[in-house]
Amino acid sequence: MGRADRLARAVRDHPPVIGVRADHRCRSGAHSYLADGRVVCWVLPEQESPHDRPLAHAVDAELSRQPVPPGIDARWRVAGIPTSGRFWELWCATEILAKLADVPVVLLARRAPVTGSPVVDAGLEIHHVVTRMDEVVVAHGLAWATTAEAGPAQA
Repeated sequence: MGRADRLARAVRDHPPVIGVRADHRCRSGAHSYLADGRVVCWVLPEQESPHDRPLAHAVDAELSRQPVPPGIDARWRVAGIPTSGRFWELWCATEILAKLADVPVVLLARRAPVTGSPVVDAGLEIHHVVTRMDEVVVAHGLAWATTAEAGPAQA
């Protein structure tokens, strides 16, 4: 099974949970915090096979109806990336790269957004997928070690 397929299966079989932040006690999941005070938690079970096991997983989520930051939206549009109706999907995918590659998202926001998967950066091959859970845009990502170096993938 390919890495993209493994990510799709992980998202299907282990969907994230959205709940009240104050009530959340998980320690093993990947987390993202929404502007309305809720938390998004994505827990993956321990894999049975050590073969090609991902190094890490991450989740990022945003409310689809919250205002788009005008500076970032303008920067990405000037770079030729149409963001209309897709801004939060692009933002969450870029946040996945930031989390898994351990790069501050403010540095990535200065570049074009992540629009394709996989992304090869910082010695990692990062696969992501974006889904929606009602009004919440959710990006899920898995990272594997690689020896190739390249920039963020573009659509």
